[in-house]
Amino acid sequence: MPRHISLLFPGQGSQSLGMLSSFNNDDKNLISTISNEVLSFDLVDLVENGPEEMLNLTSYTQPAILACSYLYYKNFLSSTGLKPDLLAGHSLGEYSALVASNSIDFKEALKLVHNRGLFMEKCDSGSMYAILNLDLNTIDTICTDISSKLNQSVSSANINSHNQVVIAGNHEATQAVAEECKTRGAKRAIQLKVSVASHCALMKKASMLLSKELEEINFRIPSTPILHNINASESNSDIINLLTNQLTHPVQWLKTMEKVKLHNGIVIECGPGKVLTGLAKTNGIDNILNMSSKTFKEDFDNIYEQ
Repeated sequence: MPRHISLLFPGQGSQSLGMLSSFNNDDKNLISTISNEVLSFDLVDLVENGPEEMLNLTSYTQPAILACSYLYYKNFLSSTGLKPDLLAGHSLGEYSALVASNSIDFKEALKLVHNRGLFMEKCDSGSMYAILNLDLNTIDTICTDISSKLNQSVSSANINSHNQVVIAGNHEATQAVAEECKTRGAKRAIQLKVSVASHCALMKKASMLLSKELEEINFRIPSTPILHNINASESNSDIINLLTNQLTHPVQWLKTMEKVKLHNGIVIECGPGKVLTGLAKTNGIDNILNMSSKTFKEDFDNIYEQ
């Protein structure tokens, strides 16, 4: 019997120069044609030639990863002839999932995520740290204590697994929480190389601006179920509120992976990089494949009919 297939779309941090190199000229020309209609820069040229500092800016990173993930999705459809059973995306990746589910057109999504990035860049700067091997309750307690003590914002932003939670907030507060987490037994506290502090209270202004943009879009009910970031559920009837609140609330990736795991199927990272592949393994998921692997089709064929 054919296996259940879940596709996972990555977010920021998975970008790299040359990440479109595996695609043919027709694919890249398609991206150029569409992106040139809605963006003020040459997206393909940026991804292929840089500068890297520009690609890593949120407002450029987001459309770049969306475009790359879109091409990987097209390749999945053409190479397998199959439709996925379930979709999920980490942060920005949720927009890739919405495109894949025909809830929003790719061109419309490209403009939307570029503006989302611009809104995020207008917010107060902050920091993000990945806290390893410390339980969520302890991290949340430390965040609450430090936030009250310093009168600054800091909270859990990405609940990625039982062993990895990312915090976000004001620079001083996040650093203080990271140090206290290490004192309480965290294996490591790694500052992330990001230009904004996502999924926390610092994004309130961006959330309000994004809400107005979202109101102008006629979202369709997804043709393939999507597990949304804010609640790890398939509550597809209020997409505008889900995406608005996503910016100020933590990504519930642990709960998302727990639901994906229940299907005991094939899980595929559909986009650049291998961040979500690593997180899936950390969350105890077997049969995880990566579309950026040169042996993807062979690996997929080997396990699909098992």
